[in-house]
Amino acid sequence: MSIPVVIATSSRAVMDVIDFLLVALLKQPEAQAAILPSQIAMWSFIVIGIGVALAVNTFSSQALGAGRQREASVYAWQMLYMSLAFGVVGLALIPSVPALVTVMGAEPKVQELEIIYTQIALLTVAPTIMAYGLGWFFVGIHRPYVTMWSALEADVVNVIVSYSLMFGKLGMPAMGFAGAIWGTLVATIYRAIRLWLVFLAPKAARAFDTRNTWRPSWKGMIGLFRVGFPGGIQFFCEVVVWLVFVSVLIGKKFGTVHLIATNTAWQYMRIAFMPANGVGQALTALVGKSIGAGDPHRAIRETRIAAVLISIYLGFLSILYGWFGPDLIGFFNADPEVMRIGGYVMIAAAVFQLFDALGTIYLSALRGAGDTFVPSIFFVVAMWVVVAGGGWFMTEFYPKLGSVGPWIAASTLFILAWAFLWWRWSSRAWMRIRLLGPVKSLADPTNASAKTVEIVGAQP
Repeated sequence: MSIPVVIATSSRAVMDVIDFLLVALLKQPEAQAAILPSQIAMWSFIVIGIGVALAVNTFSSQALGAGRQREASVYAWQMLYMSLAFGVVGLALIPSVPALVTVMGAEPKVQELEIIYTQIALLTVAPTIMAYGLGWFFVGIHRPYVTMWSALEADVVNVIVSYSLMFGKLGMPAMGFAGAIWGTLVATIYRAIRLWLVFLAPKAARAFDTRNTWRPSWKGMIGLFRVGFPGGIQFFCEVVVWLVFVSVLIGKKFGTVHLIATNTAWQYMRIAFMPANGVGQALTALVGKSIGAGDPHRAIRETRIAAVLISIYLGFLSILYGWFGPDLIGFFNADPEVMRIGGYVMIAAAVFQLFDALGTIYLSALRGAGDTFVPSIFFVVAMWVVVAGGGWFMTEFYPKLGSVGPWIAASTLFILAWAFLWWRWSSRAWMRIRLLGPVKSLADPTNASAKTVEIVGAQP
């Protein structure tokens, strides 16, 4: 389960990293400084929808474990409708981008590029959330290779289109910096269409009746919203805090060189985190199926195995980042000062990454059980207090540490999050949650009165 999901979940991060690498080829420091804040601003809205889309994994995997395959496809359809609604809101936000970028306070040339990138990026909202929802449906029904291949194909499309648009190849106009995000938009639309075609193909239609479960269901949408929205708000707060962290606590406080160093180190952190996130999403599907089948103790074993696997992986990368940090930074930017500052940031990453990944494992296991509200509340509070508040404290009282000071505060969060999530999983409170209603539920259009989502206090 993990290998294809790791590849799939790394796909969009790979797109963004490729965009960063292509932008580096432009030899424009302002473009390198602008791309990460722009990407964070874009994700600050998209992640709310992605949080809801992740609930498709939970519901479809539990439906699979309970032997209610038709019901799994109902939730995928509801997510498609919800992605269109998010897309409309994204279009409405485009005029507000200049004001948001101005508030962040980067240098004028950097602001100009951030506005261009973010406004185009908001066009990707609907296809991105749609692709995530369908992708998590296939992961939830234990067909992760469908999700993986669509992601890999989209990456290839992104490279070809972005490069061609940025540098005027294959008869396309040379758009420079803006070409990177236009390529991402084309690739995202391709992936959504690709998954849509597989979803409606005869094989899926026979197993999950995907062609006949298209009717909008308020109960299905409410179920996805109840389980997924807390995570979406958590993701939103995380992205907003990281936007403040990168743009204000680092970019505005310490300047463009520190911002480039953090942007560059961020690409390695993303590469390290996305496989861990992929293992977590595979674990969500496994835990969901186990709970749907009435076997929570198998879910406990699966979580333990995932924690061991991810500890080995991140332990190796932590050593690599700590030892070769400046050299890794130099691969993207050979400026000695950028390498020096980035090397210290990589040391911070080496310290916190293992805790971050283990926290992701326990969060994913809780999500598979439908336990999203309490963990999300913890993250919303902790992100603002520890990362934003602690980061500000470090810049004000320990300015000589430079941009490394805020990163020390961020490292503290990841350690605290791991401890809390491990405690929450070990408490077994998730065993009291029920997501699926009676057998004749929303999958049966003739049973309009059936409950779709039910959370009660009985033990399994």
